[in-house]
Amino acid sequence: MNLFRQQISRLGHYVLVMVVVFLWHPAYANPDGRMDALIADLTPAIAEGAIRDIEEPARKLLALRSYLRAGKGLSDRWSWTEEEIAAFQGSPEQAALLEEIDRIKTHFAEQNPGYELYTNTRVRSLDVQIEHWNENESVSVAAQELLAALQTEFLSAEDEPLDRDRLSHWLRGFRNTERAHLAAPGLTRHGRAHAIDFQIKKDGSIYAGADSDKIDAVWRAEGWDKALKTSTLAAGPSFTGPLTSPDEPWHYDYDPLRELGAATASDD
Repeated sequence: MNLFRQQISRLGHYVLVMVVVFLWHPAYANPDGRMDALIADLTPAIAEGAIRDIEEPARKLLALRSYLRAGKGLSDRWSWTEEEIAAFQGSPEQAALLEEIDRIKTHFAEQNPGYELYTNTRVRSLDVQIEHWNENESVSVAAQELLAALQTEFLSAEDEPLDRDRLSHWLRGFRNTERAHLAAPGLTRHGRAHAIDFQIKKDGSIYAGADSDKIDAVWRAEGWDKALKTSTLAAGPSFTGPLTSPDEPWHYDYDPLRELGAATASDD
């Protein structure tokens, strides 16, 4: 019995050592804080809150790459605050958006009996974007690939100082083999009422939704991508799409200035 207990004790000690090695290995953690330091050092001021609320270092890093790529245009693309979202509610700008969406829905229903379009027109807040970023599997895959590549490139030697400029340049240029299906928090056009996802309903339930697994089997195989495109073209000039990178046949960008330009041209 004593020998058995000794074996169990040794096994427990071995497991504990392996766990410690795993958690402190440079490929899985950054015990000296260099990863957090470099992310904080490179993060633009406007994105500090978003970075803080992203839960994992790898996901933080992936978002940071997008912010660096946005450069000086970051502030112009940044999602509205809650106050700005509230101001949009009931505004003439929102009314124009909803009116054009209704025209698209009407045209689609007439051309596709038994089916209708569903849209969530609520502006996507930064908090919601961060929540989705923290949970999305495609973000996790892309983030882990980026983190592994960065650790190989910069963190393999623990005592080697990090070159901020070289790191920033490297992040901007890195290309994932697997892309995230979401824009980094703060950068989606849904955050400024400049994008709408159109989903198709049948008998009151979503039939073709915003689901990447349904793109080939439903959206393209049954021609719903073309049907939606036809209705957006027929019902008004403000929507362009669908989004192709990443591939989202349901996603259309909204630019109210396109409608204004079309109206001006017709007056001429």
